[in-house]
Amino acid sequence: MIDFTVGDLRQQLEGLDDDVKLSFSGGLTFYRLKRWGDDEFIVEFSEPQAYLSDSFKKKNPNVKVAFISTEDVEWDESGIVGGPINVEVK
Repeated sequence: MIDFTVGDLRQQLEGLDDDVKLSFSGGLTFYRLKRWGDDEFIVEFSEPQAYLSDSFKKKNPNVKVAFISTEDVEWDESGIVGGPINVEVK
């Protein structure tokens, strides 16, 4: 993974007004920033990352990550209601 710092982000956003809309390619929806350590945060999206099986990765070496839409899943403050859903890509 390439390091991308807050300073890098500030430089990219320099000169933009506070009300300028940011969109993410690929249809991802920003969820939150989550502290990962003393000097690192993770940008999280609303779409969970799918599990890619070893056989799928072998057949599709150019696929690095897949995200799953959860629009039809019921959520509460503790997560998915009604048990886990299968997000494996086959």
